[in-house]
This record gives sequence, C-alpha cells and structure tokens, in this order.
Amino acid sequence: MRTKLNPANFVNGRVRLFDVPEESDQWSQVSPVIPNLVLYQWSELTSKLLTAGDSAYRISGMLLEFENVASPGDTVTAPSFDRSRTISYYQGLGSFPGRDYLRVPLSSAQVETSGAPYTNNSMIFNARSTGTVGMHGETFSDSVNSVIFGASLVAMVDPGDASQDLLFSSLYFDAADQQPKLPTSQIGIEWSVDLQ
Repeated sequence: MRTKLNPANFVNGRVRLFDVPEESDQWSQVSPVIPNLVLYQWSELTSKLLTAGDSAYRISGMLLEFENVASPGDTVTAPSFDRSRTISYYQGLGSFPGRDYLRVPLSSAQVETSGAPYTNNSMIFNARSTGTVGMHGETFSDSVNSVIFGASLVAMVDPGDASQDLLFSSLYFDAADQQPKLPTSQIGIEWSVDLQ
C-alpha cells in the first residue's frame, strides 16, 4: 500500500516581512503572517533528501520578485499562479521590462518544535534582499522605486546555475504588505514551514 502526503494536510508555511537596516541584524517586523502555497516540486526536494540524503536538494535560498514602479507608494498587480510553478516562470521575467527577481542565499536556517505531539518539525528560514541588480539586469534600488511583491523558497541545486533551482513554495504579498526598497535598509523574510 502506498501512503501519500498531501501538503495541504501535512505541510504548511507562513511568511513574515521585516525591515533590516544596513549593517545591522536588528529585524523589525513590518507585516502580518502571510500564508504560502506549497508547490508540486516540494516532492522532488523531499524524496531526494529522504532517499539519497543529497544536500544539494536542501532549501538554500529565496527568490524575491520585484518591480520598478512609476512613483513611490505605487503597488504591483501580482500574477496568478498554481502549484505547477517552476523556475521557468522566473526565467521568463526577462520579457517584462521593469520586473525581475533577486536570487539570495539563506542568512540562517533552524529547526524548532511547533508543539506536542511533534518534535523538531518546524523549520525557519531567513533571508534578506541584497545586491543592486536582478537576475535579468533590472536595477534594484530605492532610486527606481523597486518594490518586492512576491517570493519563493527554493533549493539552489547548483549555486552557479539558477536554471536548476527547484521551488518548494511561493507566495505574493497583498498590496498593503508589498515592500519598497528603502535607501537605508533591506527587506528581510522569515519563512516558516511546519511538518505535521
């Protein structure tokens, strides 16, 4: 008999956004908790970790989608997506002028316990925006009104080849939670995943 794990029943994630001043580790929360969608590729990451123990498939970074809007305070209309999303979506962003993504490594990852009867079942991943140019060459800066409006949690299977990234989960932020790049700080993301 085969046992199937449905991420809707046994895996859930949530994200909080933070303001992180330059040269600082003082993270200040700027959003409520936001749910994410676990994608089909989560099964590929998990199966390769559980069978071969291949560390290349561990969650190791985030993709932060941004757009350079016309004026400060403008928000972005996010596209719709479903669980079939893959890295090909991000590769296609080069055809949308002003829209791009940052590919950033994790700043930290840790394991906690969400509560009885579970032990060591909650993972917390942290990353922050970094750099001044997106993967398709768009400027990421307060001077061009860059706004981060979406993100994905990923396994960077080959750190030098973004085309091999596998997506664990993705989300878009409501207009009120979209984060403009500020001149003196970066955008921090805390992404928690519970296994139950």
